[in-house]
Amino acid sequence: MAKPIYIVGAGGLGLEMLALLQSFPEYAASGFYDDQFEKGSLIHGLVCLGNVSELLSISNKTHVLVAIGDPFFKREVINKITSNTNLEFPTFIHPKATLLQSKEIKIGKGTIITAGAILTTHISIGDFVLINLNSTIGHHVQLQDFVSIMPGVNLAGKVVVEKEVLIGSGANVLNGVTIGQQAKVGSGAVVTKNVLPKQTVVGIPAKPLVK
Repeated sequence: MAKPIYIVGAGGLGLEMLALLQSFPEYAASGFYDDQFEKGSLIHGLVCLGNVSELLSISNKTHVLVAIGDPFFKREVINKITSNTNLEFPTFIHPKATLLQSKEIKIGKGTIITAGAILTTHISIGDFVLINLNSTIGHHVQLQDFVSIMPGVNLAGKVVVEKEVLIGSGANVLNGVTIGQQAKVGSGAVVTKNVLPKQTVVGIPAKPLVK
């Protein structure tokens, strides 16, 4: 019998995670939790069961998938709901993702690896990381907690991505680069040098965004 699982976040990523769950027959998507929708409303064919805070009152073992792309907001929500030890956060690796040497890839709880992603070897991935469609992760890469990687990103070898980093669609990060905590990499950027914490870089080659 399939185990019920609840999705936190009913936006576009939530819809994609609902589609992802179709590849995991051991789970049955059973509703959304989202602060932006009215409780009882129907979203993507599932009912909104309430706001995120209502997860804190769950008293039995419950599986949860967090579908939030923004790393900072994702961390805020996860830190809030993980105070309820009845909530469990499975890791999902889509069957069409490729792990070339899976024994040499460490993956934390609540992490999601979607279809088309390719991971090579000696990779360390923290908790609640999102690796989106058709991204490639090279050897000895480190992805710390709450990182979100958008579709089509390419990370070369020995890249370090610190906590709560967002890497936009189609970005390329060259060998040995470190991206500091809470930094953002713009879509299509080519990152050739280290990125400071909380810095936003864009362009080819990537440079700090000047406001």
